[in-house]
Amino acid sequence: MDKNYKELARQARIKILTMIHNAGTSHIASNFSCIDIFTVLYENLKEGDEVVVSKGWAAATIYYFLAKQGKIPYEDLDKFGKEIDGKIPYLGLAETNVNGVLVNGGSMGHGLGTAVGIAFAKKRAKEKGVVYCIMSDGELNEGTTWEGALLAAQHRLDNLVVLIDMNGWQAMGKTAEILPSVFPHWSEIFHSDYGRQRLLPSWYIRGGNGHNYEMIESLIFEEPKRLKALKDYLPQPMCIQFETIKGKGVSFFEDHLLYHYKHVEKEEYEKALKELENEASIS
Repeated sequence: MDKNYKELARQARIKILTMIHNAGTSHIASNFSCIDIFTVLYENLKEGDEVVVSKGWAAATIYYFLAKQGKIPYEDLDKFGKEIDGKIPYLGLAETNVNGVLVNGGSMGHGLGTAVGIAFAKKRAKEKGVVYCIMSDGELNEGTTWEGALLAAQHRLDNLVVLIDMNGWQAMGKTAEILPSVFPHWSEIFHSDYGRQRLLPSWYIRGGNGHNYEMIESLIFEEPKRLKALKDYLPQPMCIQFETIKGKGVSFFEDHLLYHYKHVEKEEYEKALKELENEASIS
């Protein structure tokens, strides 16, 4: 691991915090839980790779990394959530009018279906590149997610990697309390052993710490290579379940529901910014 992911993620959190505060929008905690995953992923994308972000309420994070990628002007980040000529070009829920946004973010559960379609088309056309789909754990409640998962397995889309930001919360409470059966369902039905024993289409399921940069890099980029080198390798899509902390990076944002919807007031912004700036001196 030769990149300073920690510093890159810290810079991302500062800018995204500022964007959300200035715009008076919400979802700061949902943005912060997935920034470390975004940081590692976008630093290592190759030609032909595509990223479908299904958790579109992390719009500020999506726009930030698209700007770093050069798909939108970096200075446009200051337009986030602001009305310009009667329109808001960069909404708090990502929309496909923005270059690089491949699925609208207002309604949950549609990102995986879009990613499956792109991966299937790439495979048919023999195009290079991996399709990465970033989802939330709450989205696993959606029926469209399971339709996409079944289709991806049926067509053995080994060019599809799903990254789940499992921060343990969704809009109205803890995910495990709202629909607790969803995680074992995913693991049991789509576990790779299921496919190997019955020779049926399946998924490779992996999991790890979504704030450990070395682990994120290894799971996303090294694990697929390791699997393909196995003697009994079967082409299958991969799902990586990253355990994360909602609001990661600012102590009073972390692991509760308040900052799912609450916007960041001036005093809260200054306090959060100070924490992030102090982190640089500690590093």
